[in-house]
Amino acid sequence: MGFLVAERLPPTYESEATLLVGPVGANQDTLDASGSLTRTYAGVTETAAIVDRAAAQLGLTPSGVKDKVDVTASDATRLISFRASDSDPVRAAAIANAIAGSLLAYSRQFGDPASPEGELQIIERATPAASPTGPSEQLIIPLAALAGLIAALGLAALVDSLSAAVRSEEDLAAAAPVAFLGSVDGARLNSLSRVIAAGSSDSDAATGYRLLASKIELSNGDPPARSILVLDAHGGRSSVSLAANLARALAEGGARVSLIDGGQRTEVARLFSIPHKADAEDRIRPARPLRAGRIMLDRVRVKGSRLSVIQPRKALEPLELDEANEILDRVLADADLVVLTALPVDRSPNSLVWSRAADATILVTERDHTKREQIPVALESLRVAGANVIGTVLCKGRIL
Repeated sequence: MGFLVAERLPPTYESEATLLVGPVGANQDTLDASGSLTRTYAGVTETAAIVDRAAAQLGLTPSGVKDKVDVTASDATRLISFRASDSDPVRAAAIANAIAGSLLAYSRQFGDPASPEGELQIIERATPAASPTGPSEQLIIPLAALAGLIAALGLAALVDSLSAAVRSEEDLAAAAPVAFLGSVDGARLNSLSRVIAAGSSDSDAATGYRLLASKIELSNGDPPARSILVLDAHGGRSSVSLAANLARALAEGGARVSLIDGGQRTEVARLFSIPHKADAEDRIRPARPLRAGRIMLDRVRVKGSRLSVIQPRKALEPLELDEANEILDRVLADADLVVLTALPVDRSPNSLVWSRAADATILVTERDHTKREQIPVALESLRVAGANVIGTVLCKGRIL
């Protein structure tokens, strides 16, 4: 493959012209002054005054000349080199000589003839190269082989990653020693439209959430769970939208449901257009705030449903267990059911506190993202915290 690439690339030829700044022999002060002018002349070479003159001489565009020339200068040797590269060896030599000649003419036009330290003279003219300098098969072939090796390793890592991820309901059931509650489709939508149970009553996604809500209601113990925490396994991002859709589906059954943001403030706010926005006036309305001990809880109601969305006014870091219990007790005084969201198990200790305070916990996994080995780790963390994990849910696509 590298050989074929090298064969198809056009050859590159290089030619170099060289100028000397100052006289060949002079006193030390003159030579030092010439050395300091060397880099000044090299900088002048980059300007339009030099490049445009050379381009006009060659019948090329200024950019076509400037991009092909590399200028180097040494204040010790007082030499300025102009190396030009082109697919045509004759044109490469012509470009180098044209740039050198333009700088020489510029110095004679604007320089001081009485100052020998600024004098320029051509030491070597560029001549067409007999053989190209590139492309180098010896370099391209190993690089192509290295690129192929990296691509192969990346593909192998991708395959290994996918093979370690949950791919199906069977995978999840085998990895999690708790009940499998069901699977839902991901929804790549924005804002309130992501609460798909609200707007598309006959869609497969809405049906999936209603089925999930029915399973939760039927699996409730004695006494039934009134607070349900929905949180992601390690690295997940779907629990907020899933919790919102689940809360809406539960509210459709006639229950008064409150969705509490237990950690992902920006996600819940964006989902429900909080703070209140003009384009959401027909869907949400502010409600009276609640107080749970020292904690103020802001609240909005979703119009056309029995769903409320509640956010602590300030971030709860760290969250104490008695504070979590106090919040749940206060919200449940005005609601039949509470659905909670929190950060993934591995991202915040608050999630473990909420899992202890809630009556039930649901662990959310994502197809092709959640690793099978992460599920037992998450469940063990919840077990140590004293959570009542009633089951797992598989998202068939990330709910973003």
